[in-house]
Amino acid sequence: MTRIHHANIRVADPVKSVAFYRTLGLEHTGTLSMGPGYTLLYMTDGDELALELVANDTTDPAYDRSTGSGHLALEVDDLDATLAALREAHGTEPEAAPFHPGGRTDLNKVAFVRDPDGVRLELLQAAWPIPHDPLPAELQTLASPS
Repeated sequence: MTRIHHANIRVADPVKSVAFYRTLGLEHTGTLSMGPGYTLLYMTDGDELALELVANDTTDPAYDRSTGSGHLALEVDDLDATLAALREAHGTEPEAAPFHPGGRTDLNKVAFVRDPDGVRLELLQAAWPIPHDPLPAELQTLASPS
């Protein structure tokens, strides 16, 4: 079974983005640090389906620094079997071998593929739960609801 897990948006200014999505009625539910300058901020409407805002200050040329839609994440029961099925049925290969996001071995492996129209999909096996914790202090003052 496949389930929608989150939609990912790369943001230039996480303070402005959190404030914007709060204005739309979403609440910050948690933050996941992926390393220095690389933070995932989760906004939800109270359910588990989340908007994942990515703030990444990396200088790695391989990282897509453009803002906007990053990917749609789908939770799958068996990552290897799903990749094999996509390969056999559609000739779809992952962008890279499955890996632990941010090198964090406490998170299950993921793989990225493109659908027939080029939409980037993240496939997660046994996805980690959406974090639920306070907004980081450096974002609280500027992103507080009006």
